[in-house]
Amino acid sequence: PGAVVLHWHGDTFDLPPGAVRLAATEAYPNQAFALGANILACQFHPEATAVGFERWLIGHTAELTAAGISVPELRTAATHHGPDVERHGTACLDQWLAGLAC
Repeated sequence: PGAVVLHWHGDTFDLPPGAVRLAATEAYPNQAFALGANILACQFHPEATAVGFERWLIGHTAELTAAGISVPELRTAATHHGPDVERHGTACLDQWLAGLAC
């Protein structure tokens, strides 16, 4: 709860039968779910890093600009939230991997 994560999407989905919702936002209620003991699905990006995010900005500058999204504002937000995004994303994946049934 309250973890800062990177959302980079405009699509959404319904949960598959038997899935357990793990994360939600007001705009997108299905941000992450588990299915069985070993399946984790994330709509947000727990793998995001500062370097990776900058690559996304460079690769999608024209698309973002056309959508009226400010790349400089995203960079400012990334500077502010980046360390928490990386910390929470790493913790999410580490905890999930540590609990996998083999």
